Amino acid sequence: MYRILLIFLATLVCSVAEANTQQTVNEICKQTIDIKFCNGILAKATSPSLKDLLNVTVTEAQRISDDTYFFISTILLNAGNQRPVVQKCVDAYAVLNSSFTDALSLFNSGRYAEIITLMVNISSEDVICETDFNVPGYNINPMIEKNRETKVFVAMEKIIGHMVSS
Repeated sequence: MYRILLIFLATLVCSVAEANTQQTVNEICKQTIDIKFCNGILAKATSPSLKDLLNVTVTEAQRISDDTYFFISTILLNAGNQRPVVQKCVDAYAVLNSSFTDALSLFNSGRYAEIITLMVNISSEDVICETDFNVPGYNINPMIEKNRETKVFVAMEKIIGHMVSS
């Protein structure tokens, strides 16, 4: 009987912890422009702690930013007469990539409040690149989606950064 009670209590505690984690994730993600993308990123967390959620966010933001910078840099190689506008996009993502790398370093140093300041500085619309150029092989410019993901990451880092540093 004692063993059954322990199993029941352990299951109940795990269920409550999981529900609280999902509630926290939902609270974070509903403040972004893409709840599904945000949930997908935070699902990679290995624990329910806010620090782990922030770690996943800064790590994934930096990884995806690297990929995006590489992607737009390869578009620049064959940009032709669109080169000036694509170059502005490459420059914007160079700044973003550097900022996301800095955020990861700040996280690793435990300087969570500074991540918020960094994200506030890069969240202006003029940092995200313009998408009024054609990308061969795509009907819709893929940078539209990449800009949206970037905006979600910036929002997530600000939201979770506030939660961790409070």
